[in-house]
Amino acid sequence: MLGQVIMRRHPGGFTLIELMVTIAVLCILVTMAFPNLSDYLDKQRLISQMRAISNLAQLARSEAIKQSSSAASGLKTVSFTVGPSAPWYVGIANGSAACSGATCFINEAGNNVSHTVSATECTGCTMTSPAAQAVITFDLRGLATGNTDQSITLQSPMGRQLSLNIGRLGRISLCSPGGAVGGYPTC
Repeated sequence: MLGQVIMRRHPGGFTLIELMVTIAVLCILVTMAFPNLSDYLDKQRLISQMRAISNLAQLARSEAIKQSSSAASGLKTVSFTVGPSAPWYVGIANGSAACSGATCFINEAGNNVSHTVSATECTGCTMTSPAAQAVITFDLRGLATGNTDQSITLQSPMGRQLSLNIGRLGRISLCSPGGAVGGYPTC
């Protein structure tokens, strides 16, 4: 009997105290991470919306160039309309006239296709533009009509801003006023 080793069986699982300590540590970590998460989501929502608006401006410019090569269309311009008042919207349409949410469409192969970005996709975001309703028209060469560059600014609920700039030569760029959004040049 002296040479025998007595094997004790260890019960598996957690004790109640171990479980409570683990939950307390997780709660502390989540509490510390939550402000950073909401900050990150705010920034990503703003970036996503401005990229959608920038893509819409690029589409308006390319549609103007494409339609100029189609003799059958008879259309020579595409308008990019910005309605900054609440609820804001951005849309594109054939011709140089402004459009509203329901009338913002491009005629593609005989079908009217709606192209808009609206406030419903960025809850709490506000938009500013040079006018109550800015209409930027691209001609058959892809140039923006008018004598000045145009700028549209979108602000997130946490105060971050991104601006879309459309130059007279049709160049479309994004920048961050004050440099609040990393990855974009300061305006």
